Amino acid sequence: METIREQVISAIIARVESIRTANGYNTECGQEVKRAAKDLEPGDLPAAVVWPQTEAVERRSGRNICTTQVKVETYMAFGSVNPSMAQEQMLGDLVKCVTGPGEPVTTLADDLFYKEGGPAGQPEAGEKITAVVATFEVKYSYKIGNPYEQ
Repeated sequence: METIREQVISAIIARVESIRTANGYNTECGQEVKRAAKDLEPGDLPAAVVWPQTEAVERRSGRNICTTQVKVETYMAFGSVNPSMAQEQMLGDLVKCVTGPGEPVTTLADDLFYKEGGPAGQPEAGEKITAVVATFEVKYSYKIGNPYEQ
């Protein structure tokens, strides 16, 4: 059995896996999606890493109202493309994927929105890999004392 929080995180991971050009995105950053992975190998690229963050909890009407953030980093080799332009495509794909119109990432979330993001630095001379980071804020709730049930 998974907690509501885990189900929400898993749904975000599954959605990020859809970032492929065959699905109408500009990049292939959903090719390899990892969770809380500190080290990526060059063979893993393009890739995304999903980092669940801490949450704040408020008690209201017999429920825990939780607000958490999920940070998503994407990495790819940019080849002959300007790295800044590649970063904008990567960020756009992430925002569209997680918060875009259509089917919600999960019905378990009361709210999910893009909070902040952008380039994760600029590649040094000779480097061929670029990255972006996006933070999404998620609000969900569950019965006090039972994080497995809404």
